[in-house]
Amino acid sequence: MAIDLRIASYNLLADAYIKPEWFPHTPADVLQPRRRQEALARRIAGLDADIVCLQEVEPDRFAALQKALEPYGYAGVLALKQQGRPDGCAVFHRRARCLGHRAHYFRDRLEDGRISGHLALVLDFDAGGDRLRVACTHLRWDRPDRPVEQHQGMQQAGELIEELVQRDPEALWVVCGDFNAQPGEPLVQAFAAAGLLDAHEGRHQPTCNANGRAKAIDFIFHSRALQAQPDRLPELDDRTPMPSETEPSDHLPIAARLLRA
Repeated sequence: MAIDLRIASYNLLADAYIKPEWFPHTPADVLQPRRRQEALARRIAGLDADIVCLQEVEPDRFAALQKALEPYGYAGVLALKQQGRPDGCAVFHRRARCLGHRAHYFRDRLEDGRISGHLALVLDFDAGGDRLRVACTHLRWDRPDRPVEQHQGMQQAGELIEELVQRDPEALWVVCGDFNAQPGEPLVQAFAAAGLLDAHEGRHQPTCNANGRAKAIDFIFHSRALQAQPDRLPELDDRTPMPSETEPSDHLPIAARLLRA
């Protein structure tokens, strides 16, 4: 059956992680939770996506987004991180029929031996008779001097690929989120090696400029049976204030149209 849908991924920047000194070029009023909430709802609705994968979503923000996005036909699911973290991953969807969801909690451990609490939120959809599985995740940042095989984000990526994607090869897969890695790095290459395509391959643009450095760390990967038409992003460099008057997060949302004849 034919498939034609838009999917988006967006790290919202949890209010719990905002410290004004980390955003010296952002006016203080732009960082106010209520103002950001209204701007985030408008930004998400403006993406006009059928499936929206969100990261750094707090329970209060999820409830507010449910209310704001319901008139646009969206229903949402939230799964919180463990270990007392204030946020998690959420997916809002419309049109496509959701068949169910689950939260897969990664087994990687912190330096003190505790499970990290990071997760992938996986939703199943009936997409024109095909089964579409969408995994939304926020892979853990780790020190760049740590060996690749010990990198926590790499461990999480490997677990996601081996225990979800490769165990269900009959499904059409979309894996997206904040990977905390850049194009060409081993973590990103692992998804390509697993047979998934990068929707923005050859067209990457910076998606955030954390710590004053613009970089592309947000991705949409998909099964080879799907074709992607990615959206072009607003221009972003090291000097672009984020959040700003026009962008309510320190990340830009990314989106692509996915097609199957």
